Amino acid sequence: MSTAIPPVPSTSRVARITRARARRRPLATLAVLAVLAVLALSGCGIRLETPPPVEPSPDAVEQVRGRTVADALALEAAADGALAVTTDQAVAPLLAQVADVSTRHAAALGGEYESGIVDADSGPSPTPSPTTATTTAQDVLALLGTTSATARTDASTTDDGPLARVVGSVAVARGDLALRLAIALGEDSPAPGVPDELVVPAEVPPVVGGPLARAHDEAGFALEVVAARGAKDARPTVLAQARAQRTRAEQWAGAAGISSTPEETRLAQYALPADLDTPAALAALVRGVHAGIGQAAAAALAQVPAGAREPYLDELRVAVERARAAGAPVQAFPGLPEQTDPTPAATPDPAATS
Repeated sequence: MSTAIPPVPSTSRVARITRARARRRPLATLAVLAVLAVLALSGCGIRLETPPPVEPSPDAVEQVRGRTVADALALEAAADGALAVTTDQAVAPLLAQVADVSTRHAAALGGEYESGIVDADSGPSPTPSPTTATTTAQDVLALLGTTSATARTDASTTDDGPLARVVGSVAVARGDLALRLAIALGEDSPAPGVPDELVVPAEVPPVVGGPLARAHDEAGFALEVVAARGAKDARPTVLAQARAQRTRAEQWAGAAGISSTPEETRLAQYALPADLDTPAALAALVRGVHAGIGQAAAAALAQVPAGAREPYLDELRVAVERARAAGAPVQAFPGLPEQTDPTPAATPDPAATS
């Protein structure tokens, strides 16, 4: 009897399925790679179509800074040009000072803004054509007038207090240079003038009025000493100036609400230099106390809001003018003691004590 042998299952169907799957895997892989390639190429296309960067628009503060720098550079160039053709020995040193001070102004304010963005559509800068125009000292004087007025307006109206302090100092420095150059040229200064009267606001914060009260009171004290030790013929004038300083001190103390209170900043007496036996020493004392008033006024520029800075700009301008009358040299940054001022030593007029 024979045993039936069961049939061996055929693998033909399994083989067909396996081969079909094997054929489909490369096709699927190729499809995925093709999609990724398209996405990569489309991404490159998007980056290529992104517009180039543009110069940022300056805000109000940057406009003030940039304008003050641009004016400083214009003054520097004008003064250098006029100095090259000036033969007047009284005018030439002042033009050199205008150039030097303007260079320092531009540097202190950060110089010209450069974003580093290059305009791909712009061609090479054209070569400037030669000019035959000659810049004169009178041109520099006129430019000092307009830029001084511009800086004063900017200092008064900017919302940035620390910037107002620096720009206000720049404005006063330009006004002082304009007056000195005008005197040397025998002309009137086109810059904002030195005010005849100083206005004290009705009410100010103690942090603003206190330092000004003390600075004026110390000036009054110093002028009383100058009147006692100085020339007899100048004594009545100097004593009147001392009384005016004491009055100004009381006005600031009253406006700050600290007069005769524990917050009073004024002292019964102030330190004096050891040697006050010469006219030069007395003039140096006068310059020093007016510099103190200028510093208090400049500090206030950073502390009061826009639109309320005119009294402090006037205080700074008057302080600089009275220091000039006592022989003070040109100051690049009046009222800013942190700015080193490498100016030549003063040549005081022994009779000048105001």
